[in-house]
Amino acid sequence: MQAAVLLGQFLFTVMRTDKMQIRDQVTPATILAELVSHARAQPADTQGFCHVNCQDLYGRFYAKAERIFTSFDKYIPLTWYLWRAGESETDIAMRYSSESLSGGTDRFIGMRLISSDELAAGDDQAVKIGAQIHELEKDYEALLERYFLLLCTDDEKQQEKVESIVETLKADTTIVTVVPRYAWSFFVMEDAVIDAVVDRLMYPDDYVRRQAREQVSGLDRRRLVLLLSCLIHAIEENGCFTVSDDFVMHNEHLQEFEKDNPGERGSVTEDVTAMDGRFFFHEADVDGFEIYQDSVSAVIALYYDAKVRYSHSGDEAVHYLHTLLEQSA
Repeated sequence: MQAAVLLGQFLFTVMRTDKMQIRDQVTPATILAELVSHARAQPADTQGFCHVNCQDLYGRFYAKAERIFTSFDKYIPLTWYLWRAGESETDIAMRYSSESLSGGTDRFIGMRLISSDELAAGDDQAVKIGAQIHELEKDYEALLERYFLLLCTDDEKQQEKVESIVETLKADTTIVTVVPRYAWSFFVMEDAVIDAVVDRLMYPDDYVRRQAREQVSGLDRRRLVLLLSCLIHAIEENGCFTVSDDFVMHNEHLQEFEKDNPGERGSVTEDVTAMDGRFFFHEADVDGFEIYQDSVSAVIALYYDAKVRYSHSGDEAVHYLHTLLEQSA
């Protein structure tokens, strides 16, 4: 009898420890949780969901999920499979296994997409959705790592129902409820940003990444955009580390950044002056600005890594590196 009790305690401890390890590990589910936790969109932007049908929602989010697994697989080999799920077949089910993550045991991730029409269909949506998810949790038990509920609706029109769903499901730590502003940010997110978040989470203490973060430390976000756009343009278009005055002073990447972040507008002349001597310098016989290679050597290494790993170049490379490094700038 005592042996049976001890065995039961042992098995409980193993299962509990295994679930804690799942929570602590970097997995496709934790990366997805990170991606849906950053809102660059405004509440008014979520009106865009009213013009997207269910199939387009499914297609876009399926591609996002697929990108996460593809990027993750470049670091840790995975066996993975995505398929349609749910009554309307617009939800996404994900199964993966890895010897290094789960000892080869299958893990599951669910993603349910709640459209504007579905949310408007009745007043008991919160209870109904909660019951359906809890049934799913019973079926999969500890193998269900996360369940993502994306509320793809107009935030301003459906605010009361959104708040009701959040309140109903908040006690369940397996469920990640993604409110409309965050869902829209993920909906429009570029692949380069997904790749950068995967990289940042997988090996945050990698030596080259630490060196790159150190090299750009102290730069604000707009000056980081200016530096990266100049560096990549110089390498790809000029085959050297020189950029013209015109490219610097009329930088399209910086103009795009200011359009998306009006509170971070500034003077390019002041930017260049502040960065002169550390990143930029002028030679008397050279028309334009030269970039100190030693000041960005680790950043250059990350650029070539992304070029090989993801085939990023041009605008994609700028967005990738900016996402990877902006928290350090």
